[in-house]
Amino acid sequence: MNFDVSKRFQTQASPDDVTKFLEEAFRRSASKVSNFGDKLTVEVVNPTFGSINRKDITNVDVRQKDGDMILTANVNYAPSVMFWVLFVVLIFTTICWLVPIAFFFFQKKTVKTGIEEIFDRTATEFVSSGISRKAPSAQMAISTDDVATQIEKLSGLVEKGLLTQEEFAVQKAKILGSI
Repeated sequence: MNFDVSKRFQTQASPDDVTKFLEEAFRRSASKVSNFGDKLTVEVVNPTFGSINRKDITNVDVRQKDGDMILTANVNYAPSVMFWVLFVVLIFTTICWLVPIAFFFFQKKTVKTGIEEIFDRTATEFVSSGISRKAPSAQMAISTDDVATQIEKLSGLVEKGLLTQEEFAVQKAKILGSI
């Protein structure tokens, strides 16, 4: 089964810069990452105990269109060999054969959420770091509600382990400096 995840945001950063950032982020949360210029191949996003039931290979494409950066992940999500072994062994039990199936579908959500969080973090990094399409004079002042929302999102990324305390402090200072 295949599914896609995408994100679009405005930035003046080059696709190479965004790809490098994505590669680093995926290296922290995947088993294997391969870089092919402006494309990444990522295997086993957010590995956990349940990931023995799945084999996921994600092809990430970074491209620029009309001044926006477009991130697209095409995920090939399939049952692993261990899934089939467990399924065949447990098929003769009353309902235990449902366990590998439940793990398989739960892990699909884990993979999708992991990719979305990395894409969101990337957008936050390149938009809030001041690398934006608009000239500073054309940018509107950020309201205090927007600042609070951005800081809450960053805090959520820290809680999920996608952002370190140091990265959080740098991004928070940038956001507060834009008021």
